Amino acid sequence: MDPVRSSLGGGIVAAVVLLVLLLAADQVLVGADLFVFATFTSLCAVGGEPYCALGSGTETLLTYLWFFALFALGWPLLFGGFTWGLPGESGSTHGAVFGLILWVGFVAAVLYGFERGEPTFAEDALFFAVTLLAYLVYGLVLGGTYDYLAGHRTFLSEEVPA
Repeated sequence: MDPVRSSLGGGIVAAVVLLVLLLAADQVLVGADLFVFATFTSLCAVGGEPYCALGSGTETLLTYLWFFALFALGWPLLFGGFTWGLPGESGSTHGAVFGLILWVGFVAAVLYGFERGEPTFAEDALFFAVTLLAYLVYGLVLGGTYDYLAGHRTFLSEEVPA
């Protein structure tokens, strides 16, 4: 399969796994006032005031559309475009590095107040730990699925697809 199709296929699988992981974290950590999925996919920074309050049907639909546009289409295409430049010998390793890069960008955005006000790293350590795990799992699934669908390490590989 070509790199674009492999990336999109991996992105769909990884987005579904990520969604399940985030929703499970919200259920398990409900007493921690974490709301991982809502914060992780908040449209508040993108769409402004109408999207800051959770609960409306339109907001929920737009949140899921935003989530899948970003994690099933956007990030996977970016990953497929430069997976060959990431360190490692497998798609899973490339994906883990990619997930770590995405997480660092996410943390920088959160710490600069784009998503959750003005938190500090110490105050939200549990939140950052859950999101780190989420991004690593997302990257591992994305990279592993990409390799499986592509039949080779990267599109610049010497290997012939099976």
